[in-house]
Amino acid sequence: MRDMGEWNCLYREPRLFPWLYPYGSFPQYRNLWSSPERMEDEADAKRLRELYPLMARRLAPYVEEICDEMEYPGSMMYDEYPDQLSLMRKCRQVLERAEAAEDFGEKEPDWEELRDLIGVLLLQEMMRRRKRKREKGIDTFCAR
Repeated sequence: MRDMGEWNCLYREPRLFPWLYPYGSFPQYRNLWSSPERMEDEADAKRLRELYPLMARRLAPYVEEICDEMEYPGSMMYDEYPDQLSLMRKCRQVLERAEAAEDFGEKEPDWEELRDLIGVLLLQEMMRRRKRKREKGIDTFCAR
């Protein structure tokens, strides 16, 4: 039989209760179990997002996509005072992606109609991500 050192790439630590965390690692689940109020907050936020008006629900995935791209160290998302012009540019990108992917039909909204809605969705998503980083203990604000 071969030495365990040769099988390092195949060998995994045995899990205590593998059926409890089939989709992730134990530390992730342990973090969730240690803070049930955070789990409750996430579930509550998800339920409330389902109550958004139709146009907000259609635009939300594009806002999340833009925020995913902005989620890196030093991003404008984590600036202490985000630039309003940059936020407007991001809102414009959200609308362009939505227009390219969605079929709004005859009543395609224009920029003036959706500017405020996209801005609010973007700011809310940014705040949610900043709060999540802060809870993890990661310094989010950049000193420039």
